[in-house]
Amino acid sequence: MATGNEAIDKQHQDLLRRVRSLLNAVRSCGGDQEIGKLFWFLKGYVRKHFTLEESLQLRHGFPGYLAHKTQHEVFIRQVRRLENRFAEEGASTIMIVQAVLTMCGWLQQHFDRMDKKMAEFVRDAENRSRGGE
Repeated sequence: MATGNEAIDKQHQDLLRRVRSLLNAVRSCGGDQEIGKLFWFLKGYVRKHFTLEESLQLRHGFPGYLAHKTQHEVFIRQVRRLENRFAEEGASTIMIVQAVLTMCGWLQQHFDRMDKKMAEFVRDAENRSRGGE
C-alpha cells in the first residue's frame, strides 16, 4: 500500500500496525483493551495525517482535493460513531468486528485507490517543479 511519499507511507504503516495489533488482540481475546488503544491513536492520527495529505494536495493543485477531503471527513465521522458506541457499550464483539471492518475497508478503498493517485500526482508535480521529467 505504498504511495511513494515517505511521510505518508510512514503514517500509513503506523495505522496498519495498529489495525494488525487489534486483529491479533481479537484472536487472543484481548480486543477490548486494544480497541481503546486504537481509538486513542486515531484521534491524533487523523488530524496529523489528513492535514499532511490535504496540504500537499492544495500546494500542488491536486484536482481530486475535494473528493479526497470528503472521504477524510466521512472516515472521521465513522470513527467518532464507533468511539461513541465503544464509550456507551464497551467492547462488544459486534462493535469490535465493526471497527475491524471499518478500518480494513478504509485501508483498501482509500489508501489503495485515492492515496496512490494523490501521491503520484504530488510526486509528478514535485518533479516538474525541480525541473525533472
